[in-house]
Amino acid sequence: DVSFELRAGQIMAIVGANGSGKTTLAKLVCDLIPPTTGSIRWDGVDMAGCDPSLVHAQIAPVFQDYGRYMLTIRKAIGLGDASRLGDESRIRRAATEVGLDELIDSLPNGLDTRLGKAFANGVDLSIGQWQRLAIARALFRDAPVVILDEPSASLDPRAESELFDLLHSFGRNRIVLFVSHRFATVRSADVVLVLDQGEVAEMGSHAQLMELRGLYHELFELQALRYGLER
Repeated sequence: DVSFELRAGQIMAIVGANGSGKTTLAKLVCDLIPPTTGSIRWDGVDMAGCDPSLVHAQIAPVFQDYGRYMLTIRKAIGLGDASRLGDESRIRRAATEVGLDELIDSLPNGLDTRLGKAFANGVDLSIGQWQRLAIARALFRDAPVVILDEPSASLDPRAESELFDLLHSFGRNRIVLFVSHRFATVRSADVVLVLDQGEVAEMGSHAQLMELRGLYHELFELQALRYGLER
Protein backbone atom coordinates (compact mmCIF):
# COMPACT_ATOMS: atom_id res chain seq x y z
CA ASP A 1 0.00 0.00 0.00
CA VAL A 2 2.70 2.47 -0.99
CA SER A 3 1.88 4.37 -4.16
CA PHE A 4 2.92 7.88 -5.14
CA GLU A 5 4.37 9.93 -7.97
CA LEU A 6 7.38 12.26 -8.05
CA ARG A 7 7.87 15.00 -10.64
CA ALA A 8 10.81 17.13 -11.76
CA GLY A 9 11.04 20.38 -9.83
CA GLN A 10 9.22 18.86 -6.86
CA ILE A 11 10.54 18.55 -3.31
CA MET A 12 8.94 15.72 -1.36
CA ALA A 13 9.39 15.09 2.35
CA ILE A 14 8.90 11.65 3.90
CA VAL A 15 7.90 11.60 7.55
CA GLY A 16 6.69 9.05 10.06
CA ALA A 17 7.54 7.36 13.33
CA ASN A 18 10.67 5.24 13.74
CA GLY A 19 10.23 1.96 11.90
CA SER A 20 7.53 3.28 9.56
CA GLY A 21 9.68 2.55 6.50
CA LYS A 22 11.18 5.94 5.59
CA THR A 23 14.77 4.85 4.93
CA THR A 24 13.60 1.63 3.27
CA LEU A 25 11.47 3.69 0.89
CA ALA A 26 14.44 5.95 0.09
CA LYS A 27 16.57 2.90 -0.71
CA LEU A 28 13.81 1.50 -2.92
CA VAL A 29 13.69 4.72 -4.92
CA CYS A 30 17.50 4.60 -5.20
CA ASP A 31 17.24 1.05 -6.62
CA LEU A 32 19.49 -0.19 -3.81
CA ILE A 33 16.92 -2.81 -2.86
CA PRO A 34 14.17 -4.28 -5.08
CA PRO A 35 10.47 -4.04 -4.21
CA THR A 36 9.00 -7.36 -3.06
CA THR A 37 5.81 -6.58 -4.98
CA GLY A 38 4.76 -3.87 -7.40
CA SER A 39 7.19 -1.77 -9.40
CA ILE A 40 9.10 1.50 -9.47
CA ARG A 41 8.77 3.21 -12.85
CA TRP A 42 10.69 6.06 -14.43
CA ASP A 43 8.68 7.78 -17.16
CA GLY A 44 6.63 4.60 -17.34
CA VAL A 45 9.64 2.26 -17.62
CA ASP A 46 10.00 -0.39 -14.90
CA MET A 47 13.44 0.13 -13.33
CA ALA A 48 13.70 -3.62 -12.65
CA GLY A 49 14.35 -4.15 -16.35
CA CYS A 50 17.05 -1.47 -16.61
CA ASP A 51 20.82 -1.70 -16.28
CA PRO A 52 21.42 -0.90 -12.56
CA SER A 53 24.57 1.11 -13.35
CA LEU A 54 22.59 3.40 -15.67
CA VAL A 55 19.85 3.84 -13.07
CA HIS A 56 22.32 4.58 -10.28
CA ALA A 57 24.08 7.18 -12.44
CA GLN A 58 20.82 9.17 -12.53
CA ILE A 59 20.29 9.19 -8.75
CA ALA A 60 22.38 11.02 -6.16
CA PRO A 61 21.73 9.79 -2.60
CA VAL A 62 23.09 11.24 0.65
CA PHE A 63 22.38 8.95 3.60
CA GLN A 64 22.84 9.58 7.32
CA ASP A 65 26.16 7.73 7.34
CA TYR A 66 27.75 9.68 4.47
CA GLY A 67 31.49 9.24 4.07
CA ARG A 68 34.00 11.71 5.48
CA TYR A 69 36.77 11.05 3.01
CA MET A 70 40.22 12.15 4.17
CA LEU A 71 41.25 13.27 0.69
CA THR A 72 41.66 16.64 -0.95
CA ILE A 73 38.46 18.66 -1.26
CA ARG A 74 38.77 18.26 -5.04
CA LYS A 75 38.66 14.45 -4.77
CA ALA A 76 36.08 14.40 -1.97
CA ILE A 77 33.66 16.16 -4.35
CA GLY A 78 34.90 14.57 -7.58
CA LEU A 79 34.23 11.03 -6.34
CA GLY A 80 30.57 11.75 -7.07
CA ASP A 81 31.53 10.84 -10.64
CA ALA A 82 35.06 9.46 -10.72
CA SER A 83 35.12 9.55 -14.52
CA ARG A 84 35.12 13.38 -14.35
CA LEU A 85 37.63 13.92 -11.54
CA GLY A 86 39.60 16.29 -13.76
CA ASP A 87 36.65 18.60 -14.45
CA GLU A 88 37.59 21.43 -12.11
CA SER A 89 34.88 23.82 -13.34
CA ARG A 90 32.14 21.29 -12.50
CA ILE A 91 33.72 20.57 -9.11
CA ARG A 92 33.79 24.28 -8.33
CA ARG A 93 30.19 24.66 -9.49
CA ALA A 94 29.07 21.86 -7.15
CA ALA A 95 30.97 23.50 -4.29
CA THR A 96 29.34 26.85 -5.06
CA GLU A 97 25.87 25.30 -5.22
CA VAL A 98 26.22 24.11 -1.62
CA GLY A 99 27.85 27.30 -0.35
CA LEU A 100 31.39 25.95 0.15
CA ASP A 101 33.08 28.34 -2.30
CA GLU A 102 34.02 30.94 0.34
CA LEU A 103 35.51 28.29 2.62
CA ILE A 104 37.54 26.80 -0.23
CA ASP A 105 38.80 30.21 -1.37
CA SER A 106 39.91 30.99 2.20
CA LEU A 107 42.16 27.92 2.39
CA PRO A 108 45.81 28.26 1.26
CA ASN A 109 45.58 25.27 -1.10
CA GLY A 110 41.98 25.77 -2.19
CA LEU A 111 40.49 22.65 -3.73
CA ASP A 112 43.75 20.80 -3.10
CA THR A 113 43.49 21.24 0.66
CA ARG A 114 43.83 17.90 2.41
CA LEU A 115 41.01 17.00 4.77
CA GLY A 116 41.85 15.47 8.14
CA LYS A 117 43.92 16.82 11.01
CA ALA A 118 45.94 13.59 11.02
CA PHE A 119 47.75 14.82 7.90
CA ALA A 120 50.35 17.59 7.62
CA ASN A 121 48.53 20.85 6.79
CA GLY A 122 45.25 18.95 6.87
CA VAL A 123 42.10 20.76 7.96
CA ASP A 124 38.94 19.53 9.65
CA LEU A 125 35.42 20.67 8.83
CA SER A 126 32.40 21.36 10.97
CA ILE A 127 29.52 18.86 10.88
CA GLY A 128 27.56 21.21 8.64
CA GLN A 129 30.52 21.62 6.25
CA TRP A 130 31.03 17.85 6.00
CA GLN A 131 27.35 17.52 5.18
CA ARG A 132 27.55 20.21 2.50
CA LEU A 133 30.57 18.40 1.06
CA ALA A 134 28.56 15.17 0.87
CA ILE A 135 25.76 17.00 -0.94
CA ALA A 136 28.28 18.65 -3.30
CA ARG A 137 29.58 15.17 -4.12
CA ALA A 138 26.04 14.09 -4.94
CA LEU A 139 25.39 17.19 -7.08
CA PHE A 140 28.67 16.69 -8.98
CA ARG A 141 27.02 13.59 -10.46
CA ASP A 142 24.53 16.05 -11.98
CA ALA A 143 21.74 13.54 -11.44
CA PRO A 144 18.08 14.46 -11.99
CA VAL A 145 17.06 12.77 -8.72
CA VAL A 146 18.54 13.73 -5.33
CA ILE A 147 17.62 11.76 -2.21
CA LEU A 148 18.63 12.82 1.30
CA ASP A 149 18.03 10.70 4.40
CA GLU A 150 17.86 12.86 7.54
CA PRO A 151 20.03 15.59 5.96
CA SER A 152 19.67 17.99 8.90
CA ALA A 153 20.00 15.52 11.79
CA SER A 154 23.36 16.93 12.94
CA LEU A 155 22.83 20.58 12.07
CA ASP A 156 22.05 23.55 14.27
CA PRO A 157 18.89 25.57 13.43
CA ARG A 158 20.74 28.16 11.31
CA ALA A 159 22.65 25.55 9.30
CA GLU A 160 19.42 23.58 8.89
CA SER A 161 17.62 26.62 7.52
CA GLU A 162 20.47 27.27 5.07
CA LEU A 163 20.38 23.64 3.96
CA PHE A 164 16.72 23.78 3.03
CA ASP A 165 17.16 27.09 1.23
CA LEU A 166 19.82 25.19 -0.71
CA LEU A 167 17.41 22.33 -1.47
CA HIS A 168 14.95 24.74 -3.06
CA SER A 169 17.78 26.36 -5.01
CA PHE A 170 19.22 23.26 -6.67
CA GLY A 171 15.91 21.41 -6.77
CA ARG A 172 14.28 23.59 -9.42
CA ASN A 173 15.00 21.15 -12.25
CA ARG A 174 15.41 18.00 -10.18
CA ILE A 175 13.32 15.64 -8.12
CA VAL A 176 14.33 16.04 -4.47
CA LEU A 177 13.18 13.57 -1.86
CA PHE A 178 14.20 13.95 1.76
CA VAL A 179 13.51 11.95 4.89
CA SER A 180 13.20 13.97 8.07
CA HIS A 181 12.02 13.88 11.66
CA ARG A 182 12.11 17.68 11.92
CA PHE A 183 8.75 19.14 11.05
CA ALA A 184 10.04 22.71 11.06
CA THR A 185 11.80 21.97 7.78
CA VAL A 186 9.18 19.60 6.38
CA ARG A 187 6.80 22.55 6.02
CA SER A 188 8.89 23.89 3.14
CA ALA A 189 8.36 20.77 0.99
CA ASP A 190 5.96 20.86 -1.96
CA VAL A 191 4.38 17.62 -0.80
CA VAL A 192 4.67 15.52 2.36
CA LEU A 193 4.33 11.73 2.36
CA VAL A 194 3.34 10.36 5.77
CA LEU A 195 4.25 6.72 6.38
CA ASP A 196 2.73 4.54 9.08
CA GLN A 197 3.86 0.93 9.53
CA GLY A 198 5.02 0.64 5.94
CA GLU A 199 1.94 2.20 4.36
CA VAL A 200 1.13 5.67 3.05
CA ALA A 201 -1.18 7.13 5.68
CA GLU A 202 -1.48 10.65 4.25
CA MET A 203 -0.09 12.78 1.45
CA GLY A 204 -0.36 16.48 0.70
CA SER A 205 1.10 19.89 1.47
CA HIS A 206 1.76 20.98 5.04
CA ALA A 207 -1.36 23.16 5.01
CA GLN A 208 -3.54 20.37 3.61
CA LEU A 209 -2.31 17.82 6.14
CA MET A 210 -2.74 20.21 9.05
CA GLU A 211 -6.31 20.84 7.94
CA LEU A 212 -6.89 17.09 7.72
CA ARG A 213 -6.03 16.78 11.43
CA GLY A 214 -4.77 13.21 11.05
CA LEU A 215 -1.42 11.57 11.84
CA TYR A 216 0.69 14.40 10.39
CA HIS A 217 -1.22 16.95 12.45
CA GLU A 218 -0.66 14.84 15.57
CA LEU A 219 3.09 14.46 14.97
CA PHE A 220 3.52 18.12 14.09
CA GLU A 221 1.65 19.26 17.19
CA LEU A 222 3.88 17.11 19.39
CA GLN A 223 6.97 18.89 18.07
CA ALA A 224 5.24 22.28 18.09
CA LEU A 225 4.50 21.94 21.79
CA ARG A 226 8.06 20.88 22.55
CA TYR A 227 9.95 23.38 20.38
CA GLY A 228 7.47 26.22 19.98
CA LEU A 229 7.01 25.78 16.23
CA GLU A 230 4.72 28.08 14.32
CA ARG A 231 1.75 26.21 12.91
